[in-house]
Amino acid sequence: MTQLLEWFTRYSPTVVLLLALAAGLLFVVKLIVERSIASGFDRKTRMFDAFLKRRSAFEEKVLSDRFALVTSLHARLENVMTNLNRRRKGKPPTAGFIENGEIVPLTSVFEDLEIHRLVLGEDFHALFTRMARMALETANVAMSDSEAWEKSVEGWPGLRQEIRVEAERNFGINQIHW
Repeated sequence: MTQLLEWFTRYSPTVVLLLALAAGLLFVVKLIVERSIASGFDRKTRMFDAFLKRRSAFEEKVLSDRFALVTSLHARLENVMTNLNRRRKGKPPTAGFIENGEIVPLTSVFEDLEIHRLVLGEDFHALFTRMARMALETANVAMSDSEAWEKSVEGWPGLRQEIRVEAERNFGINQIHW
């Protein structure tokens, strides 16, 4: 306000009026620009939040599916080894275990390893492939050759531990507390 009074002493009323209108116009333009920038930021923020929520939901789904696959594959491979051990000891394996010389559950595991490779991730895929190959090698060992059997299953406990470590690294199960 003091600025306007000072202008009145120096300039004519018409010039002061024009200066006041220019200042008012500049103020209005400044407000419009600020609001449009704020609106743009708000829109970008909402889009980014929506993207993060979708991405988070996607990652949650992949992790959930991966966990289900890991537990399923591990259980199925353990079941194959249990049935191979039964067979070695002269006990019949569970029904449908071997059909026409093929170990059906093991074939299914190999199929699922390839079908679900993207969801499993390369680390789990490599571990389970090694585990499945070890089960296949064990199945091909003569059941009466105890020394060959022991050698074929020698790395099994180590693979179990590797699976547990990788699962903990991926899922953090030990960090979940009630």
